[in-house]
Amino acid sequence: MKFTGIPTALIRKTALLSCCLLLLLSSCKRTETLESLTLDELVPLQVGKYITYRLDSTVFTNTGKTTEIHRYRVRHTIERQSVDNQNRPAWVVVTHITDSLGVGPWVQNGTYTITPVNKKLEVTENNLRVIKLNLPTQPGFTWKGNSYLPNRPYNPEFPISIDANMSLWEFKYETVNGSETIGGNQLTDVTTVFHIDESENVPIVSDTSFASRELSVEKYAKNVGLVFREFQLWENQPRPRTTGTPPNVITTYDPVRIGFGVKMWMIDKN
Repeated sequence: MKFTGIPTALIRKTALLSCCLLLLLSSCKRTETLESLTLDELVPLQVGKYITYRLDSTVFTNTGKTTEIHRYRVRHTIERQSVDNQNRPAWVVVTHITDSLGVGPWVQNGTYTITPVNKKLEVTENNLRVIKLNLPTQPGFTWKGNSYLPNRPYNPEFPISIDANMSLWEFKYETVNGSETIGGNQLTDVTTVFHIDESENVPIVSDTSFASRELSVEKYAKNVGLVFREFQLWENQPRPRTTGTPPNVITTYDPVRIGFGVKMWMIDKN
């Protein structure tokens, strides 16, 4: 039997298809590299660098019956290089606070550490460690940012129940390199990290019902750092109160809101 081999036309078609596939794969790899920012671009770490924020702090006073918003300015300054509690290279950030107009004295009110680890960036504050960023920075990429948190991390200071599952929160890149106006600053290359947005019986219609709010989102500008943060974690725990004597007993409920909220946005930097 005479063997004629593979037809020349088929060989040409196969070669052309292979070239197309190689070009497509090469194009995909280049696109992925371009879309992924580095940790240094998202959070530049340099001693002396600072960002000033306007800060709105939500607190519940009068045994949880009154909601108040306290307004400040807070400045985060990278003070020095150090090591964290695991002896890893880290950066120490010192925070100072003043009134919302910035006319009062600046008072130091805390510190935290930033630790870049391979493709992750960890922030540890008040002994709570969170993986704030994780590479690659591609829309839809997720990770368990609170995986190091203990169960009920804000108890007993805030005796709420909704912090029990914080370690399960999925952090996700919602947008990468977007343009936004934050604190009067027109910013390009803004990356939004979404954490959670859940609520129960909110807005509150009746104080007799349990209600809760979980909201957490952060925004980072390329070569700037954190430019926006909002974090709300609170519950309405109605408490019964009785008046009168049997058989004329009347039961009413007092709203008791427990938790806190923070909203901050950049207004100045160096």
